[in-house]
Amino acid sequence: MDICFIGGGNHANSELAEVYLELSNMMKPHAKILIIPFATDVSRYEGWLATVKKAFSIMEHASVDLLRENLSEQEMQQALNEYDALYFIGGRPERLITVMENKGLTPILKNFNGLLIGYSAGSLAFCTDCIMTKDTDYPETIMIKGLALVEFSVEVHYEAKIDGELLPLSTERKIYAIPDGSALFTKNGELYKVVNDIYFFQNGTRFP
Repeated sequence: MDICFIGGGNHANSELAEVYLELSNMMKPHAKILIIPFATDVSRYEGWLATVKKAFSIMEHASVDLLRENLSEQEMQQALNEYDALYFIGGRPERLITVMENKGLTPILKNFNGLLIGYSAGSLAFCTDCIMTKDTDYPETIMIKGLALVEFSVEVHYEAKIDGELLPLSTERKIYAIPDGSALFTKNGELYKVVNDIYFFQNGTRFP
């Protein structure tokens, strides 16, 4: 299983250009990409569809569709297996995880043969321990059970000022901290490529 963890970043400028170039190189020319939008409100679905379509416009023949929330559980499960890549957008990871579990979609992810892409909250949800560090949305750092596709955790939109939250958490788990504009790629749970700067926390220490 190939997974891309995107830390975040502005789609309106070139901040994520290298990330999407790497993603396009990983996919076949006529790739079918399905957006999994459940981390955010329905009112924002169409905006995300337009954003992701534009991001993958560098692939001339790729198609981008949206998984609709009004589909039945069986229809959703079938849809996931018809695409080459699944793109999990930003928002609130707890909402995404709840919908995925309630719709019985997690087992399909664990057996998916294509590419999984997480942006921000999507990246957080892939982990066994989904960590939401304190910010404007979360007044205190909290941790919930994630989708458990990898054994490590990630921090998205990483800035060094949050190190005080990550260092003690890293005594019991590995944490990759991903700034905006950066991404890491795993194959079968193992890190094999990074785009731009990535930081690693383990045993109460940050590397580099």
